[in-house]
Amino acid sequence: MNKIWKTTMKVRILIVFSLIFIFGGLLLIKAFYLQVIDAPQLRKMADVQFHTKIYFTPKRGNIYSANGGLLATSINEDGIAIDPLMIKHKYKVSKELSQLLNIKLEKVISKLNLNLQFTWLKKKVSSKTADKIENLGIDGISIVKQPVRYYPDGDILAHVLGFVGINDNGLSGIEYKYNKILKGNEKALQIMHDGLGQDIFIRGFGLEKETHGDNIYLTINKKLQYITEHYLDKEAKAADSRGAFAIIMNPNTGAILAMADYPAFNPNYYWKYKPRYWRNRAVTDDFEPGSTMKPFIISGAMQDGVIKPTTIVNGHHGAYYIDGITVHDVGTSFGHMNINQLIEYSCNVCACQVGMKLGKERLYYWLKRWGFLSKPHAGLLGESSGIDRPVSKWSHVGSCEEAFGQGAAITGLQEITALSAIANGGFLMKPYIIKKIVNPYGKVLFISKPKVIRRVINSKTDREMKYMMRLVVKGGTGQYCKLIDYKVSGKTGTGQIADPKTGKYYKNLYTASFMAFVPYKHPKLAMLVVQEKPLKISYYGGAVSAPVVREVFKRALNILNIFPGNKAYKKQVHIMSLNNLPIAANSVKNNINKKIHKIGIMPNLHGDTILSAIKDLVEYDKNITIKGTGFLYYQNIKPGTKIKKNQVILLKFKPLL
Repeated sequence: MNKIWKTTMKVRILIVFSLIFIFGGLLLIKAFYLQVIDAPQLRKMADVQFHTKIYFTPKRGNIYSANGGLLATSINEDGIAIDPLMIKHKYKVSKELSQLLNIKLEKVISKLNLNLQFTWLKKKVSSKTADKIENLGIDGISIVKQPVRYYPDGDILAHVLGFVGINDNGLSGIEYKYNKILKGNEKALQIMHDGLGQDIFIRGFGLEKETHGDNIYLTINKKLQYITEHYLDKEAKAADSRGAFAIIMNPNTGAILAMADYPAFNPNYYWKYKPRYWRNRAVTDDFEPGSTMKPFIISGAMQDGVIKPTTIVNGHHGAYYIDGITVHDVGTSFGHMNINQLIEYSCNVCACQVGMKLGKERLYYWLKRWGFLSKPHAGLLGESSGIDRPVSKWSHVGSCEEAFGQGAAITGLQEITALSAIANGGFLMKPYIIKKIVNPYGKVLFISKPKVIRRVINSKTDREMKYMMRLVVKGGTGQYCKLIDYKVSGKTGTGQIADPKTGKYYKNLYTASFMAFVPYKHPKLAMLVVQEKPLKISYYGGAVSAPVVREVFKRALNILNIFPGNKAYKKQVHIMSLNNLPIAANSVKNNINKKIHKIGIMPNLHGDTILSAIKDLVEYDKNITIKGTGFLYYQNIKPGTKIKKNQVILLKFKPLL
């Protein structure tokens, strides 16, 4: 019995130890799997349970004008988010939210029935609506602040700036092209939880400022942009144009000072407009320029020695037959004329003959030389290189047509860049719209510098072309751009529009353009205005586009403190003397002014031109504010009054009637 009991105990012990061994082995195997094989996956699971990353949208960089005027920024706007799992009495809540948010009841119900802990109900609501929803006091409804793009000037510069979508991504213009720079990098705050889910440690606190987008400064002068848009809009409406654009450039640097487009749109509500309103026509649209092409081709012909300003060309009384086609001059019949007159009166027949004499290859060379067959690379979205056939496919009269602006289609940006080359002495500058890029700390990351692409024509040819374009405004087709105090050089253009279906020109649809620079000999501003399909007033560029340039130049020159030279006043002073007006040329008055000026007493400037007035107050030029053009009719400091130190001197001028 004893023996049997001992044997039984041994068996039991053996079984127990065997079980312990097996169980221990299984534990070791399981531990091996947990510690080695399944370790990466388990670590991920633990990381999910004990760590949370809270992502935030970085503040998008601002866009500024050249002088620091705010053009685009981001503001916090209220949005309504919900946790459907927390909301009770869903039908009742849905009815309330539907009424407050103006959303269909069915849509709200579907949102509240989602098996989610977070979803947007509406991303943009007014602060008044947000307050009403918050006052409901319903668990599971949150008011969430989120950055929204805001354009404080509304439609000003809209086609250049573009706009931003609901996910803070640029969708058009500068906002799209420089999205990565403006948007910054998305960062996260990493939060650690204890067993109860409470926050016990935050890593990465303070990262928010480092993730902000960089700020972009444009070359745009905000004041010039305002007046350009105002007068372009006014004239385009009066002419009932389908579209229009205007560009102002500093011809000496290539900086774009203003770029306007008609019709306008408000980027704060971009979704309310058709996509065609978003397009920056000055950059994207190709058009046949018409006679504004003549200065570039004629300059090339003079540079090649094919013609001189005195070369005589037969105008054939307005109709020239060549190779089965007839080239016409519109409205006027010309006989023999020289090249100066060709530009002054814009003779198509004469330009055609110069083009034929120049030849296909050289004319094509000059198109490329002026930059018409390549993208300007100004830093704008959608830049086009223009459209033209290879020279091998030109017809026999191809060089004739190209010489007066038919055949090749160009962009406004290309043309203003080429015009600036004539204005600055013959140098083709690289156009640019980005002045500098600055990070959130104020460090300048990039700054633009003027860049000469190449010299197109020599100084002699350039002077000759400037003079020809001066004649256009003085007594030719561009007289609507005349200014009293400044000499303007310009060129009119009326381009035909081809039917995309037939390839033939419409009989009554045109583009009306005018390009100019000022002052004549040492230009500081170059401007181009193009109107598409004007139906009223006129379809000639000299009638509907030149007035825009005139009105903008009048104000822009004062804004930029660009003063005219002595010679601009000789004729005006003579006119004043004929009208018995008090003038600075009067020797008695001048002697009195000089004596008074020496002791700091305000002289009597009534009837003076701008230049004469400035000469009398040369020591105070930094404190002088000038308004208008023509002859002085108002001065804020009475004659004979002592001029105080740093006192602002306001002088107002107006033309003679």
